[in-house]
Amino acid sequence: MKNKLLYIVLVVLLMAGCKRDTDPIFADPDTRLTAELVANQAKLVAAPNGWKATIYPAGGKGFSFYFKFAADGKVDMMADVNNASATAPQTSTYRLKALQRPTLIFDTYNYIHLIADPDASISGGANAAGLKSDFEFAFAGVAGDTLKFEGTFYGNKMSMVTLSAAESQSILASGLKTMNDANTAYIAANKNPYLQFTDGTKGALSIDPVSKTIKLTYLDSKGVVQSKSVTFAYGINKLSLSGYLNYASAYFNELLYDAASKSYYIMAGTTKVNVQNSTVPIIPLSLQFGFPSAFAYRKITIPSTGLPTGVNSAFNSVYSEVVRLFGTVKVTSIVFTLISNNQLNVDVTYFSTATFVASATYNYNRVEDVFTLSSPVYNGNWNTRATPLKPLTDYMLTGPFKIDWVGSTNVNSPLLGGLYRTTDASSFIYGTL
Repeated sequence: MKNKLLYIVLVVLLMAGCKRDTDPIFADPDTRLTAELVANQAKLVAAPNGWKATIYPAGGKGFSFYFKFAADGKVDMMADVNNASATAPQTSTYRLKALQRPTLIFDTYNYIHLIADPDASISGGANAAGLKSDFEFAFAGVAGDTLKFEGTFYGNKMSMVTLSAAESQSILASGLKTMNDANTAYIAANKNPYLQFTDGTKGALSIDPVSKTIKLTYLDSKGVVQSKSVTFAYGINKLSLSGYLNYASAYFNELLYDAASKSYYIMAGTTKVNVQNSTVPIIPLSLQFGFPSAFAYRKITIPSTGLPTGVNSAFNSVYSEVVRLFGTVKVTSIVFTLISNNQLNVDVTYFSTATFVASATYNYNRVEDVFTLSSPVYNGNWNTRATPLKPLTDYMLTGPFKIDWVGSTNVNSPLLGGLYRTTDASSFIYGTL
């Protein structure tokens, strides 16, 4: 009994010596959280030239933002969402709140809310969801001069890096719009940009300013097309990518712009690689032209305006003679279409008293990029117009034909494809794809 009483007394004394209210490790959670919110606001306000933020919403595209936070809860903002947001700063309010984590909330409408709007007509995306972007962001960490955040609703990542005085001044002077305009001009002047890597492989770059995507496409060692797309946001003299693109060991997550030469380049490690331009696309058309719909293209069209300009082919005289022989009857189009894995149609649409279609159907045998045509079958309209169609009828049997891209001296030319005579590469059918 004495031992039992002694044990109880010892337990009571130990419990009395373990009171937590005097241990600083167990400070009041509200006090700790308040201190953390104060510290986070101090970080936001401490950037004298403001912050550049990037957001790549779950619904697509990428966006750059300029934030300048003040201690009174005001924030100045610019963005590359549209021309207005890239040229005119707007002031709104923000606040920090303790949710599950300390959270930065943009609580009055500003440019950041444009990409969070569920109306797809505002910034794109899907109806009733928009781009699935956020305007409340939980603090997720610090890395050097970069603050990291995570959206509380869609989970979008946002990073904020401090700006230098020069960078801040450039953005405030409409630098994001300047880069947007430079990119638009570049795309117009460079139809088929590509990177050439150290082993000689060429990687085609496709820059889409509407979806704000960049795609790198190349042929691997087995001749198979490989491609990867990422979204981008406009920066100062660069496009900032949402992730890395690479070929072999050459990785890059920025497309850098040289304003003097009006051209792009990348840094693959410490190596500068210039983006070049080709007169025709880099990936062979033979890998993209075929039947069925898994192929990007399966027809070549000569529109009502005639053969595309800027191309010199012996076929030009054939087409001109067909048009001349039709006389006052208007040839509105000629379309060469793969209708199956072994048949090709030639449809000549013309207008006299009404619209008619003269069709010829050929069997074809394809070996890689070469088509051999045989056994044509003509419909009634073709037979009725046999005389004006004779130059085309004869030409179609001068193959085999090799499918390939067609270059044009017209810088505004649409994408062109052609069927080249294998016995005479200067003679080829061509039109828009």
